Amino acid sequence: MDLETALNEHTIDKDHVYDGWIQRACSESEALEQVMDKAFGGNERERKRGNWILHHVSDQNPEVFIPYLPRMVDQLSKTKTDAETRFILRYLSKYTLPKDEETESYLIDFCFEKMMTPSVAQAPRVYGMSVLYRLVLRYPELATELDESIEMVLEHANPGLKARARHVRKDLVKAGLI
Repeated sequence: MDLETALNEHTIDKDHVYDGWIQRACSESEALEQVMDKAFGGNERERKRGNWILHHVSDQNPEVFIPYLPRMVDQLSKTKTDAETRFILRYLSKYTLPKDEETESYLIDFCFEKMMTPSVAQAPRVYGMSVLYRLVLRYPELATELDESIEMVLEHANPGLKARARHVRKDLVKAGLI
């Protein structure tokens, strides 16, 4: 089944419909690029469902995204759905982070902004906090700022964000950063 039909017409049993695309995107760069094009540039439904596919691809084969890290980070400034932000930050929180200072600086600013904005959906805030923790391990001088920001976030946090905050703070203490 072609990708456009799969993303736009199937709502029931999407696991079955998308499984072929997940498997292809894990092993074929052309299929991965097709999914990324829809996930980052399609209509709203294509973006949401395309990012669902990318989420599963990243869990099965996170290495396939390494050549696409610049595109993914660049997409953060262009997202039109929470699904895009959620996928990209989730990937960066669990798998590979870019290693150039300019991109790291952008991610630090972006993640602090997402984490500190109460109107942002929960998942990007949680994943943003996790990305920041990983970057603090590279730049320990940011540990105090992260800890202070977490304290402010806790005032208006839901249970999921509070749980992530407790884990991050515990890990900061364990690492001797605060």
